[in-house]
Amino acid sequence: MSIIDTSSTKGDSIEILLRQIGASKITKVKGYLYFIKFNVDGIEITYTYNINHKNQYFLQRIEPYPLGKGVFSNEIEIVSFIEKDINKFKAAKELIDFDKFLDLNHKVTDLTTKLEHLFLNYDVSSINIEKLQSMLDSFNEEVNVLRKNSRKVK
Repeated sequence: MSIIDTSSTKGDSIEILLRQIGASKITKVKGYLYFIKFNVDGIEITYTYNINHKNQYFLQRIEPYPLGKGVFSNEIEIVSFIEKDINKFKAAKELIDFDKFLDLNHKVTDLTTKLEHLFLNYDVSSINIEKLQSMLDSFNEEVNVLRKNSRKVK
């Protein structure tokens, strides 16, 4: 009796679906970890996903900026999500100064990295965390106001 590696089989079928929606490069690492690249109007969009021991897919976008996207139960869901995500990038690129948007996202990501480094490597017992929280809350409120007052595109 042979044992079929279902995660590898799922990985193979998702590769076909991803190529159909325009993936320019798919890299498989040991059958459980995948990197998928798309080139969308000169912007490289890269995702990574792995198939866990529960046969679920954990997806992250790693380029143009890193962001976890969640856990999906099958390849159709993950491909559908990626396709919608790519379409949103295409629309956003047409509507805004995309380079400034990417720069802002890189700064937010850099801030997260710096904050982690600060808290894990320095004695921060004298830091006024409430002040940092207040500044972050103000930024978050501004983003919410912008979202509320802007036209939704998709």
